[in-house]
Amino acid sequence: MTDTEDRTGDGPATTAWDSVVPRSGETPPTDRRTSGPGSGPPVPVEDLPYEVVGRPEPPPVPNGWYAIAASADLAPGDVLSIIAVERELVVFRTESGQVSVVDAHCPHLGAHLGGGTMEGESLRCPYHGWCFDVSGACVEIPYVEGRIPARACVPAYPVREQDGMVLFWFHAGGAAPDYEVPTVDERDADGWSDAIEFRSELVASLQDMAENNVDYTHFRFVHGRAVLDASTSQFTTDGPFSTVVERFEEEGLTFTRYTWGPGLALLRVPGFMTVHTATTPIDRRHVRLLWHFYLPDATLDVADEIIDGVTGAHGLQADVPIWRDKVFRDRPLLVRGDGPVTEFRRWYQQFYAGR
Repeated sequence: MTDTEDRTGDGPATTAWDSVVPRSGETPPTDRRTSGPGSGPPVPVEDLPYEVVGRPEPPPVPNGWYAIAASADLAPGDVLSIIAVERELVVFRTESGQVSVVDAHCPHLGAHLGGGTMEGESLRCPYHGWCFDVSGACVEIPYVEGRIPARACVPAYPVREQDGMVLFWFHAGGAAPDYEVPTVDERDADGWSDAIEFRSELVASLQDMAENNVDYTHFRFVHGRAVLDASTSQFTTDGPFSTVVERFEEEGLTFTRYTWGPGLALLRVPGFMTVHTATTPIDRRHVRLLWHFYLPDATLDVADEIIDGVTGAHGLQADVPIWRDKVFRDRPLLVRGDGPVTEFRRWYQQFYAGR
């Protein structure tokens, strides 16, 4: 998997990842973990042809709301196959506009429903023609008359469609949603742009990415900024919601990040930029990003520069190789000045309930 970005009007971006992972037909690169100084970045351990003893597993996929697609990805009658939360899923939109997210395989003989077709309000299986509604219930077996068995259903996930995203609720224990996601005020506000989309897939653990927001020390060494500390940053929680406030004195800017569970957040720089971020685990080691940038109309001329400041070499892309190669420490050796990592983990633990 390569790290690429897809912003409206842009194609895939070439990154350092492309120089490490061989393309089809190419000779695999030398193992850069052992080939000497100056030979380049380390190859991700999952791409090495070796067994590594004692490498910790990343945390499991946490419970919460995640984005499975952008609303614009789904026209009426569309069916998409997507891997997320370690599962094969299918998302479809009925002819009337309703959206559903279901497990991918038919309960009959296991055909993948992503190869099926929409017929009105139902998804028809490509194998034997069974039809399923948005709740996952089978509503037609075309070659059988009479009662449909109660077990003829495919697991469906709670869905919300808002702010240009299709969100679905995942809970390892099957529990119903216990919080709702706020809407984004800037989306319909006068003087603000339409959403400018950024997409990417990364090698990263979801919790590792989230901890970055309270890891103040890394701003100096990874992003080349002044060190933040308790005097310039705050971390507060309220049930499944958290807030991080960071004041960058050099730029005279205040960043406020509102986090809604493990997968959704809103980064707001008043009067300058708002970013609605959806970060969805594909599995324990990979995540998919769907971010919407909202900018004041007055700054649209420099939109590319603003977005690159967040996602480019001095922003997101500086974190990518760290997340790719690091391991998750259950009991990290923390010292004074590391920031509220312990407090963050205590708050985050609620999203592993039911395991």
